[in-house]
Amino acid sequence: REASRACRAFMGTIVAPDATTRTEGDLLLVSISLPSLRKAGELDLQLAPDRLELTAPGYHLVQPLAQRVRDSEATAKFDKKKRVLTVTLPIVSLDDSNAAAAAAEVEAAEAAKAASDAHLLRAEKEEEAAEAAVRAA
Repeated sequence: REASRACRAFMGTIVAPDATTRTEGDLLLVSISLPSLRKAGELDLQLAPDRLELTAPGYHLVQPLAQRVRDSEATAKFDKKKRVLTVTLPIVSLDDSNAAAAAAEVEAAEAAKAASDAHLLRAEKEEEAAEAAVRAA
């Protein structure tokens, strides 16, 4: 099967490589078999909190992730001997999710306060203008 994939990749066919996902503690590890890839510099890896996308000569993979991850903290290592790329992604913990939700609530509260302050400032300016108009009359 590996030889068949390598042959198709060599002949210009794009194939989805075999990928396995496992968790180790608070890490999600994705191992991707790339039998025809010679060096890591030939691949492009794009990460998002919910998916991984790999493009390399003869390969294209879009892998949804079972858990949300902190993609900006990911690491990747290509084993030239085995021709396997291993991507290590920290899993977003419940505490991280709660912190993000709390930060969003604080941001929303600050935006609401700013809007309220702007409304009060407009009301004060309108009141001052009305008083100035009364004095001028």
